[in-house]
Amino acid sequence: MTKPDFSDPSAEQWVRFLAALECDCGECEGTGQVRSAEWRAWHERANELFRVAQAAHRAADLSHASQGGQGQHPEAEVPTVVMAVERAINEHMRARPDEPEQMPCRACRGTGRVLSAVGLQLVELLARHGFVREGGA
Repeated sequence: MTKPDFSDPSAEQWVRFLAALECDCGECEGTGQVRSAEWRAWHERANELFRVAQAAHRAADLSHASQGGQGQHPEAEVPTVVMAVERAINEHMRARPDEPEQMPCRACRGTGRVLSAVGLQLVELLARHGFVREGGA
């Protein structure tokens, strides 16, 4: 197969036309990969637990300071709520999903590219005239 001669102005027009038929996939932002639903939920829960832990630590430190303590309190005096949140975090960390974190994007079938508005119009035109089946291929 010979390489196209892009010095020909008509070839450059075709290259621009073909490039206009596709754009980056909005679901995966052009990467072709998305985080699985299980992993997405796992990360959301981990972030939530982290925020709760931070709030519990701040509350415990404020309580300790208001009782005349200085700085953070010793490990022996860590409030039960803080320990419970830390246990929940540890359990959550052990409960990682079994499936791969990244998987091929369903919207673009892992290519990272989808038809642009112009590309969709072309497919509709081709379908109307029987060159492709309705829905694309």
